Amino acid sequence: MILYIVRHGETEKNKYGLVQGQKECDLSEFGIKQAKELIPLVKDINVDIVISSPLKRAYDTAKIITNNNYPVNIDDRLIERDWGLCEGASIDDVDTVKCWNIYLNIDDNKIEKVQDLIDRVSSFIEDIKAKYSDKKVLVVTHSAVMRAIHYALHPIPEDGDLSKLEIPNLRIIEYEI
Repeated sequence: MILYIVRHGETEKNKYGLVQGQKECDLSEFGIKQAKELIPLVKDINVDIVISSPLKRAYDTAKIITNNNYPVNIDDRLIERDWGLCEGASIDDVDTVKCWNIYLNIDDNKIEKVQDLIDRVSSFIEDIKAKYSDKKVLVVTHSAVMRAIHYALHPIPEDGDLSKLEIPNLRIIEYEI
């Protein structure tokens, strides 16, 4: 299976550096423009199935980048990390290193534990491997989920800090599973 994962386009909250988490937020005009620029690349990939987070910003991105040529399946396990009491706060006010250290695995401010997030996406990966072993699968989701997918498929860094992997909007990452 070839797995392509994409982070949704820019939202207004992204633009202002705010933590979105599981709250709904529309794509910004720039996010829509960014997504449209990916249409030729996604067309060239020639995917077999498209799966999205249930959040509107990911679902809308999936529809745009596929030029509405595929049905978009929803999987709740692809929803963004629950950032608890930090949702809506400035990203600069969140201790991302602490929040992303697998060995600390904290839930300060009711943030979803990083191990719980990795377990959630690992379950998703196992399911799609079983269902689509010979397919090209496009997943549209969020930065935290993309980070969790990466570390579900690759070794955890020795220091346990998963925050070092940067996930910009509309970056496509390919994995052969």
